Amino acid sequence: MKGVGLRFGMARGERLDLDVGGLGPAGVEVLAADLYVPDGVESAPLLVCFPGGGMNRVYFDLPDDLPGEWSMARYLADHFGIAVAVVDHPGVGESSVPEDAYTLNPRVVAEVDHGAMSELVAHAMDLFEPTRFIGLGHSMGALIVAHAQWQHRSFDALAFLGFGGAGLPEYLTRGELSYANNYERLEPVLAELVLERFGAALVPGSTTSSDMLNSGAITSARQLLAAASSPLLALCGLTSMIPGSSNAALASIKVPVFLGVGENDIAGDISEVAALLTAAPSVETFVLAGAGHNHSISKNRTDLWDALGNWIVALNESDN
Repeated sequence: MKGVGLRFGMARGERLDLDVGGLGPAGVEVLAADLYVPDGVESAPLLVCFPGGGMNRVYFDLPDDLPGEWSMARYLADHFGIAVAVVDHPGVGESSVPEDAYTLNPRVVAEVDHGAMSELVAHAMDLFEPTRFIGLGHSMGALIVAHAQWQHRSFDALAFLGFGGAGLPEYLTRGELSYANNYERLEPVLAELVLERFGAALVPGSTTSSDMLNSGAITSARQLLAAASSPLLALCGLTSMIPGSSNAALASIKVPVFLGVGENDIAGDISEVAALLTAAPSVETFVLAGAGHNHSISKNRTDLWDALGNWIVALNESDN
């Protein structure tokens, strides 16, 4: 059941270029975003979504080329009255690409993403009154959102989808594994490790077609996911693969958290991530039955979106 029991009017969508000049590496001037505001609302929570590795912001706003609802952003706006922004990281999608992509480690990307918030919020306030600011990341995007919260306390609440703090140790070398559980030690050598593994800091995305990531997906929907394909931010992607690289960030979080994973997600056991959120006042978990990592093309995707929407509505009502 949807949290508000209502169907809002069709959300108004708007394309934005958020000015981040001077906040990050040379060449990074704007972050591309889309903002969806529920029709007729005067106040609403604002959910800001950041994509995972090899994806751009379209992951949260897939085209409706097949029967059914495919855009998480528009679904949450239309059914729950939540304003939703979807944002490309620097170097991803339609956002600026730096002169040196090896500068895009999680701390730097998080700083630029956080810097875009002031302009996004100022623009949103011209349209409605934001009642709560919630940061959401999928997969690698969740790691970056966690870093933004660690460094800047960017949000009032957080949602992590398809995120596992345990990383993917089975795909790492012994040298890469030696940096487990210590991001401060890892960061200075990330560029060197990425050069050795990938040979480039921006790697063509392949997560849209991977069978490993699309368990439980509707086969015909993979063509929709292809619209979200984008280069992988390799320094951030490798960080997310190394076990414990987000431990310090997760332990610093002091706001409510929603965790959502697929039953067959590479993120692993949701309870292990929840256990790392030692300072969070509340943690809500949801496992999407039969789903893999790319939840937005799962046949039951709206079950996850409903759980997320209900959580946001409940948070918003708790403030009133």
